[in-house]
Amino acid sequence: MKTLSSRKLVEQFGCLEFGDTKPEIEFLGIGTLEKAELSLLSFLANPKYLKSALVSKAGAIVCSAAAAEELSASFAGRVFTAKDPYAVFARISQYFFEPKIGFSGHSPQAYVDGSAQVHASATVFPFVFVGPGAVIGANTLLYSGAFVGAGSTIGADCVLYPNSVVREGCHLGDRCILNPGAVIGGDGFGFAPSGHENIKIPQVGGVRLASDVEVGSNSSVDRGAMDDTTVGEYTKIDSIVQVGHNVSIGNSCFLCGLVGVAGSATLGNRVTLAGQVGVAGHLSIADNTMIMAQSGVSSSMEKSGIYSGSPVMPHKDWLKLQALFRRILKGGNPS
Repeated sequence: MKTLSSRKLVEQFGCLEFGDTKPEIEFLGIGTLEKAELSLLSFLANPKYLKSALVSKAGAIVCSAAAAEELSASFAGRVFTAKDPYAVFARISQYFFEPKIGFSGHSPQAYVDGSAQVHASATVFPFVFVGPGAVIGANTLLYSGAFVGAGSTIGADCVLYPNSVVREGCHLGDRCILNPGAVIGGDGFGFAPSGHENIKIPQVGGVRLASDVEVGSNSSVDRGAMDDTTVGEYTKIDSIVQVGHNVSIGNSCFLCGLVGVAGSATLGNRVTLAGQVGVAGHLSIADNTMIMAQSGVSSSMEKSGIYSGSPVMPHKDWLKLQALFRRILKGGNPS
């Protein structure tokens, strides 16, 4: 069983013990403020949960320096501080998380083309397909039903869950995760209408996912028409998201459920698209922009900020407009 010592909490995860240093102890895992026991570590990242923290039975709590003094006055356990308690929570969760794989090695029931290169440390479940010239990196895990097309490369420490697809000529960096049913490199929606038929335009580009990208279940990142569709490092794409051909997505973005990004749109770094946001094609969104749920983006957004509505507008303006609508509906004076 994996444990985490108070010394390791300080040395490896950058925490500091509040007050006098006490003897070293071992934590067996993590738990919520309400349910954690003496052997577990818990976290206070949001001040609104301070009351729960004060009566928690956890062995220790990681919190901000600002909350530590107030917490330590009543909390019976030990208190550790961190610059970003929520980030520490995420990293310690990863430390304790041990997935139950149930298989190791390269299954003879998988199809691996003779020209493909699969690292000896990779795990290849039965009924995986790895096409000609494909490359699978060290410690990568391919679950049953995963498909890796010809000439595609998968970096180290990636996970392709059941029935995920990486079509030909696509490239994944290290530590990428494809959840079940994700499709990387499906054909972009490219057709030339001639008046009586829609003529398919071959999509000859690929897709490039940088390292630490995750794609949710049943989401699709389409291949480019000629150049590659690209997704920057640390970007997270939720389930049921459509990314069109030749889209460029920056680093550390969040695309939440039911988002659609049309072809050749460009998203900067740290862009968040909340649920059901629609982005039209051939436009750009500035760095550090957040677009609230169900918004429609029909023109480029060159200024960072928080936006809402359809068509999209600054969030503060949208809130004023909603208040105006409510007054009108109640028969009040809109002015």
